[in-house]
Amino acid sequence: MAAVASAASQIAASRGLPIDTNTNTPSWVEQVPLPLDEDSRKLFIEYAKIPEAELEKHLIEARMRAWECCPYPCIGHWLFLMLQLRKNPEFEEAVRRTRQGHKLLDIGCAVGQDLRDLPEHPQAHAGAPQTMLYGIDLIEHFFEAGKFLFRDPDVQITFRQADVLEPDALQDWRGNFSIVTCNYVFHLMGIEDQEKLAGAILKLLSGKPDDLVFGRTGGTEGEGRHEAFREDLKLYRHSTKSMEELWTCVAAKYGRKAVVESWIDPSPLPQSHWALAINKDFEPVRNLIFSVRLS
Repeated sequence: MAAVASAASQIAASRGLPIDTNTNTPSWVEQVPLPLDEDSRKLFIEYAKIPEAELEKHLIEARMRAWECCPYPCIGHWLFLMLQLRKNPEFEEAVRRTRQGHKLLDIGCAVGQDLRDLPEHPQAHAGAPQTMLYGIDLIEHFFEAGKFLFRDPDVQITFRQADVLEPDALQDWRGNFSIVTCNYVFHLMGIEDQEKLAGAILKLLSGKPDDLVFGRTGGTEGEGRHEAFREDLKLYRHSTKSMEELWTCVAAKYGRKAVVESWIDPSPLPQSHWALAINKDFEPVRNLIFSVRLS
């Protein structure tokens, strides 16, 4: 386990991602009560078949297993329990289209909670087929952590370790996807890497007029802004305007047109607590919800 943890930390450090191997750091590790809403509880009880009396103990153990190798704020703050993607307006469309044979890719899927939620969506007549769902992440250990968390070692979702910013990454998957979701990834990098990420997503899409990208990222209610998370890590936080400019510009480079919709959820994200612990001038992080339709 120590070797896996070291490898995971090295990969994260290579991309400047915030990690903390000190599990006693209060700003990074929230204790019980768990932020478990009714939708999340239902997923664990009905999909993972975890008895309600055992649920809290299981989730605490699952988080510690993930934290040992992947000491990210999203693990320490229980964000993997929050089924945020189902709140996007495009969620039901994604379910419907996967049932029609369209493949969906989750970039930065972590333990795969949103991918497991797609087949279980209660508002759809039937959920997304797991065989149409794909997830990638920098850290391969997340996939085993997800299988322990959801007690589904035989899950049919395809998971793959990849650094999507590498020029030769995922060449065999290019052109295979009609839908890509990317959640809480863009705000972890500067604008140049964000442009690379958007370009990599366009390469993975089918190139057909109904291609869809949707998700969430940390945003700002003001102007899009560069800011220093640490001295060695400069991030770019988007406004709705700058997010539209990003996708319009990158799409044009690939000969495509992008129709971008985005808005700010005014509620602060939990990340603001650990960000402020590192940088006292860090503006509270907001949820920027976005969709990009390409033609």
